[in-house]
Amino acid sequence: MAAKPLAAMTYTLPEKKVGWIEQTITVTIGTLALFEHEIVSLHHAFPIGTVFDCSYKPFSDGSCLFYLHTDQGVRTYHVNCDPAAFLTAYRTLRGDVL
Repeated sequence: MAAKPLAAMTYTLPEKKVGWIEQTITVTIGTLALFEHEIVSLHHAFPIGTVFDCSYKPFSDGSCLFYLHTDQGVRTYHVNCDPAAFLTAYRTLRGDVL
């Protein structure tokens, strides 16, 4: 039985491809899931010890860019929901919020 995530949120990954006479934008939908020992995305898994912080930049349309600060750099995810619950769960797990 798979472990249930402590928090999760859906993100989108737009990818633009330019050909000779056309351009296409493909959007992939993934889930960023917080577990006790790691944060998992569609293509990556980050052990909690390698994640330094999480932050986000909100936009007026209600979406935001969610930043995952890791020892391999900052990963950016386009999120269409409020990431506050995910941030609170991460900071609680880390011990910042009681």
